[in-house]
Amino acid sequence: MGEIKMRYTLAVITFFLVFWFETSSSQGWIEYANLTDRFSINFPSEPKIEEITYLSEFDATYPARIYSVSENDAFYSVTVVDFTDAQEIHASMEKTEAATSSATWINDQRAAVARAATEFRNRGGEVTHDAWSHIDRVEGHQLQITNTDSSRTYAAMYMNGDASRVYILEATVAPRSIPPGQFQQSLGFLDLSGDRIRYQLSANGCTIRPE
Repeated sequence: MGEIKMRYTLAVITFFLVFWFETSSSQGWIEYANLTDRFSINFPSEPKIEEITYLSEFDATYPARIYSVSENDAFYSVTVVDFTDAQEIHASMEKTEAATSSATWINDQRAAVARAATEFRNRGGEVTHDAWSHIDRVEGHQLQITNTDSSRTYAAMYMNGDASRVYILEATVAPRSIPPGQFQQSLGFLDLSGDRIRYQLSANGCTIRPE
């Protein structure tokens, strides 16, 4: 009886310690919203924004932005690749034998999640989680990687066809840090007014706005 009581007491203490640590570590976080790229997410502070270009699966170059925060031993980023002009971009490219189809600009978007996931796998380290995922019924993929320095990378990527954008999330934290759920699970997709959209998912993987 005494042993059971002791285990219960230890379990309660552990629960409150974890709760206190998670609460303390999340203090100061903000909900960041961006209407240009139509998303919201939790960051430890206001992110730095960098304009870049992104090379796609079918060798097209797209405009993209990286929203990032580095804090202590952690790094958080959202890379948003804009496929709005995908058809025009592909039409202006010199075609190779592998990319002669008139639908290549569509295939490029459909391949965006797989390409982003491959880029993370190719960094090295041990992949400990590799699975399909969705947020607000926008399909994607999640990865967890233990890096060679024992830090942990939590990556996720989601292709929102309604916004013509792929969202690539990365959180890299120090060894033995708690998983950065307050970042990874907070992604939301916004309409042009800034309201969050909770999509419906069809059997073929398309996102459908609720009526």
